[in-house]
Amino acid sequence: MNRTNTLLILALFIGVAFHGSSIFFTLEYTYDALIHLFFADHYTNSWFEPWDYRWYTGFTVQAYPPLVHQSIALLSYIGGLKFGMFTVALIAIILFITGAYRFGLLMTGNRKVAGYTALMAVFSSTFIETLHIFGQLPSIIGLSVLLHALPEIYSWIKTGKLKYLVTSLSLIAVTVTSHHVTPIFGMVFFVFPLIGMVIMDTAIDRVKTNKAITFKVFLQTFKNLFWRIVGFGFSSLVLIVVCILPYWINSKKNPITQVPIPHGSRDNFLEVTSSGLVFFIIPWGILLFIMPYIFYRYFSKRYLFFGLSIAMLTILGTGGTTPIPLKILGETAFNILTLDRFTLWATIMALPLLGEFIYRMVEGDLKVQLQNRFGAVYHRILGGLLVGGILFMVIFTMSLGYFRPSQPSKIKMLPIVNFLNQDQHDQWRYLPLGFGDQMAWLSAQTNAMTVDGNYHSARRLPELTTRAIERLENSKFRGVEGIGSLQQFLTVPEKYNLKYIFSNDKFYDPVLYFCGWQRLQQLENGIMVWEKLNVPPIPSILPKEEV
Repeated sequence: MNRTNTLLILALFIGVAFHGSSIFFTLEYTYDALIHLFFADHYTNSWFEPWDYRWYTGFTVQAYPPLVHQSIALLSYIGGLKFGMFTVALIAIILFITGAYRFGLLMTGNRKVAGYTALMAVFSSTFIETLHIFGQLPSIIGLSVLLHALPEIYSWIKTGKLKYLVTSLSLIAVTVTSHHVTPIFGMVFFVFPLIGMVIMDTAIDRVKTNKAITFKVFLQTFKNLFWRIVGFGFSSLVLIVVCILPYWINSKKNPITQVPIPHGSRDNFLEVTSSGLVFFIIPWGILLFIMPYIFYRYFSKRYLFFGLSIAMLTILGTGGTTPIPLKILGETAFNILTLDRFTLWATIMALPLLGEFIYRMVEGDLKVQLQNRFGAVYHRILGGLLVGGILFMVIFTMSLGYFRPSQPSKIKMLPIVNFLNQDQHDQWRYLPLGFGDQMAWLSAQTNAMTVDGNYHSARRLPELTTRAIERLENSKFRGVEGIGSLQQFLTVPEKYNLKYIFSNDKFYDPVLYFCGWQRLQQLENGIMVWEKLNVPPIPSILPKEEV
C-alpha cells in the first residue's frame, strides 16, 4: 500500500494557500480572465444560442471551446460570475500541481522526485505568469488535464488494458473541450515523445539493459505495440474532431482572414528586451541556470524523443529572435499563434528534471558529491542560492503587474450599467475608450451592445479585420493606424447605431471633438460620456449568421 506523499500534500497546501489567496488580487487585472467571464455570462443567459450580439455587431461563441466558460456559468448560479471564475481558477491550481506530480512520477519513476516536481510546480514562474499576469484559465486547465492523461496513455500502450484507453481518451476529451490548441500541439510535443519513451521502456524490458537497445530492437518493439498506438491515435483524433465539432465547422466557414495583430512573443527578443523579459526570461526563470542539466538528461537514450521535443519547443518559443520559428510554422501559423505557448510547454516539460535536480541536491548523490569534494558549507551556499533564485523569480513575477500595470485602474461599472439601463440608452450601441480588458466585465453586466470586442479571432467587421489593431478602446497604442481605424467608427456612427462613448482617457478628447461628438455628462466614477446626435437606434430585428 502506497503511503501518502508528504511533498505532494505540502505542495497542494502551499499552492492553494499562495495562489488561492493571490488570485483575488491578480485575476481581475489579467489580460484574459475577464474575457472568459464574458463568455461564461453568454452561457448563463442562453446556453444553446451560439450567437451573441453584444460584441462586433454580433459574433459566434463557437469560436472558442466551451468547457471552462460553461463551468464558470454553472458555478455562477451558486454565487455569481466572479465566484465561478475564482472556483475554476482554484480547480486549475489543484489540477496543475497534481498533474505535475503525475508527470514527474511518469518520467522518473520516483515518488520522492515527483513530490519535488509538484513543489517546483507551485513556484514555477511560467505558471505564475500564465495564471496571475495572462489569466489563461483554459490553457492551464487543458495543459493540466493533458499531464494527467499522459500516465494513462503510457499504461495503455505498455499493458494493453482497456481501462487505461478509456481513462486516457476521457481526459483527452476534457483537454480538447477546455482549449483547442493544447491537444493539437500537445499530441505532437507531449504524446509522440511519450510513445517513443514507452517503446524504449518496453525494449529495455526485453533486452534488460539500456545499452543493448539497437535500432533493430526499437523497430521490433514498435511493431509489437503498433496496433495499440494506432488505436489510441485514431480514437483521440475522432475525439478531437467530435468534441468541438462546432468549433471546426465555424473555423471552416469563417477562417481567420484578418491582418495579423502584432504580439510581443513574435518579436526579436534581443531588440525588444521587454518582450524577451516577459516571454522568455520570466517563463524559464530558474530553469535557465540548469538548462545544460535539463538538455543533458533529456538527450539520454530513454528520454531522447522528449529531448527532441523540448529542443523544438525552446526554438519555437524564441519568436522572431531567429528565423527558424517562421520557417517551421509558416507565415500564416506564425502570425496567428502567440508563440509564448511553446515556451510554456517547454518549461512544463522541464519540471520533472528540475524536481530531480532539487532532489539530488537536497538528499541525493549531488549532495554527497558536493560535500565530499568542497565541504558542507559550499553545498549549503549553493542550495541557498538556488532557493533564493526560485523565491526571487516568484516575487518578481507576482509584482510585475504592480510595477508595470497592464491594465488601467479598476473602474466601477455600476454607474455605466445604470446609465445604459435608464431612458432606453441601450437602444444604441456604445464604445468604451481606455478601459483595457475591463471592457469585457462591463459587457458581461449589460445587454447593451458595442462595436468593439475582446476576442479577435471572432470579429468580422472589415474596419477591424483590415487593420493591425487589437481593440478600438486601446487604438492609441497602434499610432496613426489605430486612430485611423477608430475614426472610421467616430465619423459615421449612424452606420453602426453608435451613440454613446464612455471615455476613461483624455487622450481621445481632441479626436472626439474633431469628429463632432459632444460631452454629455461625467459619471460619478469619473468616466466621461460622449454623445452623437441624430443617430438612429438599433433595428428591432438584427441579422445573424446561421451557425
